[in-house]
Amino acid sequence: MTDDDGAKTGLPPVSPRLSRFALFLTGILLAAVLVLMPAALVSFVDELFGQEANFVYDLTTGVAVDASQIISPATTFLNVTVTHLDEARRIASLTVSGHRVCEALCPPITGTFFSLGNDAARRRGLPPSASFTVPNVTGAFTFTMELPVRGTPQRYPFDSYTLLLGTTASATGPGGLEIPVTEGELERRNVSFTLEDQVARLNMKPPRLVDPAAVRSPNDPADFLLVDQLEWQRPIYLRILSVLLVLLISASGIFALGLRSLNELLLGIGGIILGIWGVRSVVVQSPLPDVTLIDLILGFVMLTLLLALALRAARHFYNQSGLRL
Repeated sequence: MTDDDGAKTGLPPVSPRLSRFALFLTGILLAAVLVLMPAALVSFVDELFGQEANFVYDLTTGVAVDASQIISPATTFLNVTVTHLDEARRIASLTVSGHRVCEALCPPITGTFFSLGNDAARRRGLPPSASFTVPNVTGAFTFTMELPVRGTPQRYPFDSYTLLLGTTASATGPGGLEIPVTEGELERRNVSFTLEDQVARLNMKPPRLVDPAAVRSPNDPADFLLVDQLEWQRPIYLRILSVLLVLLISASGIFALGLRSLNELLLGIGGIILGIWGVRSVVVQSPLPDVTLIDLILGFVMLTLLLALALRAARHFYNQSGLRL
């Protein structure tokens, strides 16, 4: 654009070097879109059609259960389903269900789940927990409970949530004596101890076994039977789309600032700001308790655009004033 063209349109003159730099940045942005969009589409299709193929994991090994595995008729089933994860309260809702087979008299089993942290050396007392008791008769059972999780909602859409699930179990013997259940006892009594994930908007990684001794405090009254680390993250397509939408809407605002005249910007800056902030309602799909990474980036973009508009207005009024500093 020449100086005469800039005078006619009300735009400041743009040097060829600056135009080439803008072209280079635009090319990088378009290349990023072309590279990332296929990965986002693959993740979206997998998320859309792969919801029915929920894996069931063995909590004693951390691997997916083989559906073709032959199971003994005398097996006792205990399945833990994570049904909901409240990002605002950082609470996971669990449903414990299954059925027990007692060929003879069998003792009641009391199980307790703990929400552990990585602060075993500093922790005093047991962490938050929830207990249930499996009756000493053949039949089905269902229990519901809630446990706190650790998470970083302010990093949305790159937030993650972790539940370090510690398990203890004890059998009630004669006279009310509580006898701890060991992992070998689970195998000997044909106990199937599994985990299933049904949390919406978040994907769970396969559970990772953790050494119970690593998270045990010296003050704990008993050893943990099992410790599994459960972690949830946003789908890949949501992360990619969030990044691309923020980049594209930011670029659109910058283009509008550079290609519109000052009069057009003064009349339309409100629409530009509303358009930028409107992306948040598309990207952030659930109420979060903290200011997120998306909020900070969009706020910074709006502040930058308004500051640049103020600088353009100051330059315009300086040229009109006839002052020469």
